[in-house]
Amino acid sequence: MAVFENNPDEWQRLDWQILQNGWTSLYWRQSILDNDIDWFKKEKYNIIDIDCTNWAVTNQIHKDLKKQLDFPDYYGDNFNALNDCLSELEIKDAGLVIAFRHFQIVDKDLAHSLLDIFARNSRLHYLFGKRLLTLVQVDNPKYQTDPVGSSSVLWNAAEWLDSKRGL
Repeated sequence: MAVFENNPDEWQRLDWQILQNGWTSLYWRQSILDNDIDWFKKEKYNIIDIDCTNWAVTNQIHKDLKKQLDFPDYYGDNFNALNDCLSELEIKDAGLVIAFRHFQIVDKDLAHSLLDIFARNSRLHYLFGKRLLTLVQVDNPKYQTDPVGSSSVLWNAAEWLDSKRGL
C-alpha cells in the first residue's frame, strides 16, 4: 500500500517534499524548524525534539537517545544498539518526526553515522507504510554533511555467507 496518493495535493505536503529526496532535512533557522514542526503536529505526527547542545561526548548522545526514544534498559549505548532499537521503534498515527537541535556540536563522523542510521531505519519503516523523518537544525548556515541513507549492494540470502560462494 502506498504511503501517499498520486495527486498534486499530496505533492504539496511537507512530508512528501522531504521524503521524495530522502528522510532527513537540514535547517539553520529555528523559526523555520518550529513552523515545520507545527505543520507535522497538525498532521498528527508524533514529535521528539532533542537538544544536542551536550552531545560533544558520545555517551551523552546515547544517554539522551535512550531517554527521548524510550529505549529498553538493555540498550547498549553504541551505534549497533541504536540501529537495532530504531528498527523496533513503534511508529503510531501519521508518523514520527525526530528533530535534532544544535546538531553541529556533534563530531562530523559521528554526526554522519547517526544520520545514516536514522535514514536506514526510516527506509525500513517506510517499507511497512510508517513514516520516520529526521529534521536536523544547525547553528552554522554553511554546515554540510555527506549524503546519508546510501545502500550497500548485498549478496542474496542464499549466497550471503562467504562459504556459499566458495570462499
